[in-house]
Amino acid sequence: MLPLPAFLARHPLCTLPGLMLMTLLQRAPAVRPVVAAAENLVIKSPLGQLLRGAFTVAGLGAMHSRAGATTFVRNPAANPLPGNVGAPLQMTFTYTGTPSAPQYFIVTGSLPPGLRFTPALSGGNVISRNPVISGTPTAAGEYTIFVQGVGSGGRGPQEPIRFSIVDTSPPVPPTLTLQPESQTVLAGGSVTFTTAASGTPTPTLQWRRDGQVIAGATNATLTVTNVRATDAGVYSVVATNAGGSQLSAAATLTVIAPNANARLTNLSVRTNLAASATLIVGVAVADGARDVLFRAIGPTLAAFGVGGTLADPRLELYRGSTKVNENDNWAPALAPVFAGVGAFALGNGSRDAALVAPLAPDAFTAQVPGSTGGVVLVEAYDTGPATGGRLVNVSARNRVGTGDDILIAGFTISGSGSKPLLIRAVGPTLAAFGVGGTLADPKLEIYNSQGVKVTENDTWAAGLATTFASVGAFPLSAGSRDAALLTSLPPGSYTAQIRGSDGGTGEALVEIYELR
Repeated sequence: MLPLPAFLARHPLCTLPGLMLMTLLQRAPAVRPVVAAAENLVIKSPLGQLLRGAFTVAGLGAMHSRAGATTFVRNPAANPLPGNVGAPLQMTFTYTGTPSAPQYFIVTGSLPPGLRFTPALSGGNVISRNPVISGTPTAAGEYTIFVQGVGSGGRGPQEPIRFSIVDTSPPVPPTLTLQPESQTVLAGGSVTFTTAASGTPTPTLQWRRDGQVIAGATNATLTVTNVRATDAGVYSVVATNAGGSQLSAAATLTVIAPNANARLTNLSVRTNLAASATLIVGVAVADGARDVLFRAIGPTLAAFGVGGTLADPRLELYRGSTKVNENDNWAPALAPVFAGVGAFALGNGSRDAALVAPLAPDAFTAQVPGSTGGVVLVEAYDTGPATGGRLVNVSARNRVGTGDDILIAGFTISGSGSKPLLIRAVGPTLAAFGVGGTLADPKLEIYNSQGVKVTENDTWAAGLATTFASVGAFPLSAGSRDAALLTSLPPGSYTAQIRGSDGGTGEALVEIYELR
């Protein structure tokens, strides 16, 4: 052991027995009266300064162990602190006593909704010796936070502060603020029903199918995946709380099964084409090559009482950006083809346009420039046998006006059994493709040959996105006001009519997809 420095060896304190010196440093209660008289002498020397520091550190350590009079104090003292929803609540907390007051508190956990710290929390800390919790609770429940004081002597233990909030206000019966809507889905797809409810306390939800409870279906959304025919039915939801219950409106789920025996065989579009515009009609062929008859009719429409017709329509056929065929004035040799597909005859020597094109599996557009402008009818007919290639998609794009100047696309289904179809009226999403002046809010209506409306849609349902992908249709912008629907139609002739839901006008695209 090294010898003490000379000045220490001569210090009176160093003449104390070793046990007495250790006792002094520890400040054991049993010897405090003995050393008290010597303390003044001790702190006058350099070693005394060191020892005085030891006394101070030992005293600050009391905060760690909450020794002596150091106590965690809540005001009010209740733990848990009771409170009522909607009634103001306030409490303070701190350490009291000696030797070290807290400089700030570390906070973990969340206060009951509606309460806050003063001063406000900063990085999980509240910088105050006497923080205040105040506010008006907004939700009933049991809540616990933990606070840990930090002072010059270190950190104290985590102290729990508990709250017991009850709601004594009378219950408000549930109200369904969003009703589930009827939907149509292709077998194998998915569908989601959505609802929302208000009330106090917060209502619980329970979905039903055909009046029977669906086990585990208690969320605001109900999703049915890999839909089968047995999933079809009437869906509803019940919202319940202490104030009562409310049953939603019925939402019918229609499941469409593919049918390969019905076919899209014809598309026709009639519009009043502006002189500077171009009417575009699209067709897509799959499962093999197909002969398709295209016609652009203006002058012959006068025989049906239509005025202001396009005097000399020109028809151009494109595959992508490449022109593959065209016609200005139809050839009389096509008359038997017209009769074979049930198309009306064109006037002898008329300046209408027509051509038959063998189309490989791909997408094509028939385009009619406006030239002088006027009313024009564009048609596409499947002229082949019932086997082999088929038209799987037909479409048309043009300006939608008002009154009789809306966009009307006619189509024909032939064969046996009903045919499932996806039909879309796209306006806002066209802007993403650089189309200007789009129809802001298209509404889509489907009519049969007797003029009876069979189905309609104003704004498409997000659940149809998977169906779009399955047929190769481009996605619609999320939340857009484009229109789309699934339907299953028996053989016959139909029209898809597109107008502005709000009376607006603009460019729109109508599409009809075969689902198989």
